[in-house]
Amino acid sequence: MATIAVLSGVAVAGTASLVKAQSRTTFLSSGDSVTYEGYFLADEDVYASCDADCEDLDIYLYDAFTGELIASDTLVDANPIVTAPYDGDFVVEAVMVTCYAEVCEAWTDSDYGF
Repeated sequence: MATIAVLSGVAVAGTASLVKAQSRTTFLSSGDSVTYEGYFLADEDVYASCDADCEDLDIYLYDAFTGELIASDTLVDANPIVTAPYDGDFVVEAVMVTCYAEVCEAWTDSDYGF
């Protein structure tokens, strides 16, 4: 017999537990960058954000096999976002352009987590 639980107004049947995708977290100074690899679905948004000491964070999305730059968000803001145009393996690069502290905390995530 399957169990049924109600979580946040949503009924979930079965015995599998819910798992929330976790952001990738790092600390970056101005001019530093970090890269992550992930498999993304077509039209999946990949985004980053940073703490209150951060003014400008950029994000770049590269094809993991060819190294080709697929998308980027280099606007002067702390919440860049790019969208994967097709299913596949990608490399995400987050670049801390302006951090007013010695280091800023930054998070990178996607619609479905990676």
